[in-house]
Amino acid sequence: MEFPTLRRRTALAAAAALALSLTACSGGAVPAGLDPTPQTPVTVQAGFIPVIDVAALYLGEKQGFFANRGIELNINTAQGGAAAVPPVITGEYQFAFSNIVSVLAARSQGLPLKVIASGSSSTGVAGKDVTMIRVPENSPIRSAADLAGKKVGVNTLKSLLQMLGQVSVEAAHADPASVDFVEMPFPDAVTALGNGNIDAMVTAEPFDTIAAGANTRVIASPYLDMSNSSLTTSVYFTSEQQLQQNPKLFPALKAAIDESLVYAGSHPEETRAQLSSFMKIDPAVAQRVILPTFAPLIPPSSVDVFVKAARQFDLIGDDVSYNDLMWSGSVA
Repeated sequence: MEFPTLRRRTALAAAAALALSLTACSGGAVPAGLDPTPQTPVTVQAGFIPVIDVAALYLGEKQGFFANRGIELNINTAQGGAAAVPPVITGEYQFAFSNIVSVLAARSQGLPLKVIASGSSSTGVAGKDVTMIRVPENSPIRSAADLAGKKVGVNTLKSLLQMLGQVSVEAAHADPASVDFVEMPFPDAVTALGNGNIDAMVTAEPFDTIAAGANTRVIASPYLDMSNSSLTTSVYFTSEQQLQQNPKLFPALKAAIDESLVYAGSHPEETRAQLSSFMKIDPAVAQRVILPTFAPLIPPSSVDVFVKAARQFDLIGDDVSYNDLMWSGSVA
C-alpha cells in the first residue's frame, strides 16, 4: 500500500525543490503558531494513508484524546507516505503518516522532516506478523532460501516490501538478486498466487489474512529476519519548519498520539471496530487481521536496522542517524 516507485521519487524530488525554495524565501519573524487548549481548540491538518496502522488515531480521536488537548483533527487521505511529504513541507498538513523507510528516504535526500511519534510496530511473533511471505499450500517451497529463481509478488518494486523480501532471502543464506520480484496490487497477487502465475508474495495486512484464506502458508516473517524483537515500522512525521512555527502544538499532539497508541494496544477489539470507518474491508476479515503492535517508544536500534537494510538494498543513498530523524521532543 505504498506510492509507486517513480511517482514516489517524483514526489520526493518535488518536495526537495519546495524545501529549498521555502528556505530561500524564509526570514524575519516566525509567524504565530497554533496554540491548542480545550477552551480554544485548533484544527490540525493530517495526511493519513487508509491502512490498518492509523486505526489507533481514529480510535484516539473518538476517545477524546485530541479534543482534551484542544486539537481537532482534519484527516486528509494520501495515496502513500511520499505523497504526503509535499503538503507537510508547504504547511498544508501539520503532520502525516508513513512507513519508516519512506521517511528515511526523504531525510536521506535532504528533506527537513522529523519523526514526532511512532505509528505502529511489528508483532515480533513468527508466522503471526503484519507482513509475511506466503506460498501456495501445495508449493515445494519451504523457506525463503527456495525463492532463488522464483517470481515473488510485491505491491511496489524498489519499496519496503521488496526490501523485506530481500532481507528474508539473505537471512536464509540465499542471493536476493536471484529473486524475480514482480509488481502487482495485493488483490491481484493473491489471485496470481492461486493460479500459479507467481511463486510467492510478500503480504501486508489485511491482505495477509485474505491470502491465508486462499490455501496459502507462511514461509518467512521478514521483520523477524531483520531483528529478533518488535520493530517500529511506521511513524508520524512533520517538517522542521512546522516544529519551529508551532512550538506549543507538537508536545500536545505527540501526547495525544501516544495516548491513542497505548489505548489501542490495550483495546484491540475497539481498534478493529474503527477499520471499516476509513478503509474498505470485509467485516469478517477485520475480525481476523493481525493488528500491529501500538507502542509510543521508537528505539534507536529499530531505526538503525531499517537504515542498514535500506542502504543495502538501495532505498536510501546516505546514512540517517537516529538524532537526525527524530524530533528532540519525541526521544525517550
